[in-house]
Amino acid sequence: MKKEVNFSLFLLTLFVALSFLGCTHQPLQPTYIKDGKEYGKVQGAFFGHRWWHYYERGLSYADGEFYQEALADLEEAVSRREKDQRMARTYGMHFIDYFPHRELGVVYYELRDLEEARRELERSLSQLPSAKAGFYLDRVRKALLEQEAKEMPPPRLLISLKGDEVRTRQDPVIISGTARDEGYVAGITIMGKPIFIESSGKHILFEEALDLSQGAHTVDVMAKNLLGKTTARRVVIHVDREGPVVTLDEPRFDRSGPKGEITISGSAYDEAGVSDLRINGHPVLTQKGTEVLFTARLDKDADTLELVASDRLGNRTSARMPFFNPQSRLPVLLACTDSNLKGHFLVGLFGPKDTSPPVIRLKGWTGMQTVFLKKVYIEGRVSGASTIERLTINQIPILRRQGSHIFFSHMAELKEGENTLTIEAMDKAGNTASKKIIVIRQVPKALQLAERLSLTAFPFEHKGVVSAACLAFQDNLIDALVDQNRFRVVERDKLDLILQEQKLSRTKLFDKPTALKLGRLVAAQSVITGSIIETRMGIEAVARLIDTETSEILSTQDVYGEVKDLPALRSLAEGMAIKFQRDFPLVDGLVIEKKGKDIFTDLGQDVIKLFRRVIVYREEPVKHPETGRVLGANNKIIGCARVTQVMPGMSKAELLDGKPGAVRRLDRVITE
Repeated sequence: MKKEVNFSLFLLTLFVALSFLGCTHQPLQPTYIKDGKEYGKVQGAFFGHRWWHYYERGLSYADGEFYQEALADLEEAVSRREKDQRMARTYGMHFIDYFPHRELGVVYYELRDLEEARRELERSLSQLPSAKAGFYLDRVRKALLEQEAKEMPPPRLLISLKGDEVRTRQDPVIISGTARDEGYVAGITIMGKPIFIESSGKHILFEEALDLSQGAHTVDVMAKNLLGKTTARRVVIHVDREGPVVTLDEPRFDRSGPKGEITISGSAYDEAGVSDLRINGHPVLTQKGTEVLFTARLDKDADTLELVASDRLGNRTSARMPFFNPQSRLPVLLACTDSNLKGHFLVGLFGPKDTSPPVIRLKGWTGMQTVFLKKVYIEGRVSGASTIERLTINQIPILRRQGSHIFFSHMAELKEGENTLTIEAMDKAGNTASKKIIVIRQVPKALQLAERLSLTAFPFEHKGVVSAACLAFQDNLIDALVDQNRFRVVERDKLDLILQEQKLSRTKLFDKPTALKLGRLVAAQSVITGSIIETRMGIEAVARLIDTETSEILSTQDVYGEVKDLPALRSLAEGMAIKFQRDFPLVDGLVIEKKGKDIFTDLGQDVIKLFRRVIVYREEPVKHPETGRVLGANNKIIGCARVTQVMPGMSKAELLDGKPGAVRRLDRVITE
């Protein structure tokens, strides 16, 4: 029995000794001290020669520029765990972002083994894209091109628009195209604004929605390759969302015939080209063009003139005018654009000169009304006893040709809240008239910023030597997210107050459970946490957006740069905000089926992701109580749902609030 005990103690002692040796031994590789910093040593013990030990030590060697030692450790890490990935489990509940192929590519680049660097970086990007891998792959590609030392042409730039001068009524105006270059396209700008490109490519597709107002706009598009050569295209885009301006002279009454006729003459003008003009349903144009003159004859018994003018883009101007003069039995033109005779101003065709001011009538608009539209279309008419010489809307001239009766249309862009539109006219005699309408724009409830996904960003954990510029990254990221107007960002003051109440330091926010708890306390549906890894060469920021209710990581984004001043860090924060915005596009769709608490929508896997939240709402058209004019659509929010399954052409979501029975087929959904 004593021998068995002694043997057991011997085995235990031997195991402890071997474990101690294994914990303290840093196998094969030495440590170095450079500029007062130690390289080639991991945190804790190098126990069991785990893959993460080799990876951590390889990163340390690379940071100290001990590249051969770094290669050995990183290759050993790859042999033990091959794929690059985020949140790789090491032991227990410890995770690290693991990118051995990417870091091998960086080391090979520093050793000027460019082909090996290219292979490793491309392998890393194929396994899991990262900003740092894309950054260094661009450097490797540029170095390879410079090695070839052959003349490279500039990029080829193709734009989908036909010609260098186009007219469109699109809203917004979509400009798209392709840039191609065997030397890799590295950047594209539209109107001086860079399009976000993660890394270069031989063939880059681009598309941008431009918010262009009425009128001509010069749009410059430029593509640049890795060697700095550029190609530029300039397109003049004429935005036209307004129908033709129609000018009528005073009508003439001809009694010579047995039946008599009313002769209407005038012109129609539109820079896009007048394509059609109909009076009382009959086409009257004999030609098409920018400005066309016309003459139409109506039967003397005609009591109404209906006019519809269209341009080449499909914009229209329409009006309806009654004829009636019970006193003289002669036709007169009533200065209005609808059939309501109440309050009509009679413009006489004969008699002494009238010194009264012009009459302005707007179709379907009253002095003040509320709309749920970004833009409103104003149609109207100005008439006078004297020729109309000037007509403006908010001091913008719209008159093309003088005449007694001017028919016009105008697209007005509205800001949120109160908007004033002032129409002013002056006739040949100097008489003036003005008409003012107030349009109050409201944003439909489901589209308001208050209904968007709420989030807050916590301080990032800093790894490595921390520069002063890095400390401002969180503030820069919050500012960039606010500027996008896509998320409802919780104010920093509110977060600081909660921290004080909970008696927590900002370093506690690096802990995920603490961050989620505080996110709920500040009423944020999601939190952004992350880390900044600063090495001798550059700065990598990795951020994760986490749902505070489910603890699911909804999105992970990263950025990388090698300039460490404040402007560069601000640019990195803006790039990260753009990536989050792109990952959470504002898209809407329809409810196509409902089963209990589950709804099915037509948002497929190409437009929405798992665990994203959607608002269920119902549109309610709004009409003016007097004119019946449609003023847009408000909406009623029925509930909120979380996507639980995505399929090629549809998705399934579970209602989180609201009554399931209130949801109907063809109700609408929009991403929160």
